[in-house]
Amino acid sequence: MSDPLARVLLRIPAKLKTKLIELAEREHRSLNKQIEFLLERSIGEENARDARETTRRKLEDRKQK
Repeated sequence: MSDPLARVLLRIPAKLKTKLIELAEREHRSLNKQIEFLLERSIGEENARDARETTRRKLEDRKQK
């Protein structure tokens, strides 16, 4: 079963919306799906950075012991 959807009222500059629409069209996505895709990708990248940092800290702790 998929996650329930939540509505979000979002105010962004008109120029940013235009750029997002253009990107969505190139990627054959709706504006909504394009924004969702970009947010998911951003969160995934942040999680990956956090995981790398955690690993780096663990390795440094092992070296100090």
